[in-house]
Amino acid sequence: MKLPYGVTGFYNSDEQKPPEMELSEYKELCNGIASKLNGELLEFSDTLYPANFYKADFKLPALNICLVMNKHYPIVAFATAVEDLKIQFIDYAEGAAEVPEEFTVLPAPVLETPVPKNLEKLPENDLNKGEIDQIQYWKPETIGEIIFNFWD
Repeated sequence: MKLPYGVTGFYNSDEQKPPEMELSEYKELCNGIASKLNGELLEFSDTLYPANFYKADFKLPALNICLVMNKHYPIVAFATAVEDLKIQFIDYAEGAAEVPEEFTVLPAPVLETPVPKNLEKLPENDLNKGEIDQIQYWKPETIGEIIFNFWD
């Protein structure tokens, strides 16, 4: 997984501001998934301060699930829970099949990939200096904690 510029939401004042996703695109995605999976969109949140992602909770016939989307890129992931500054990522093939191709659904094994202690060994990335500084400060344990973070 290549980490794109600004995926964390951070940048230094002398760096280019990261792109931003349209909230309306995420809402449309969530409503479509609820409909296609015969479920109900229970809650939609775009204000999980200081999170850099949106979150939606679904009640589906077989389970309750969350879908998170990075606020800067069309990167999404399924989770069983988003609480206490921790996300429990899961693979959910049925849900992933309903996500349009312009979104990237990240599987749990990618999100659970450990962050190397030496950030020079971080997998291919375009992270800016501000992001590297934040990673060094917050010390995320997994790639998922970089892409979907609660940093302020």
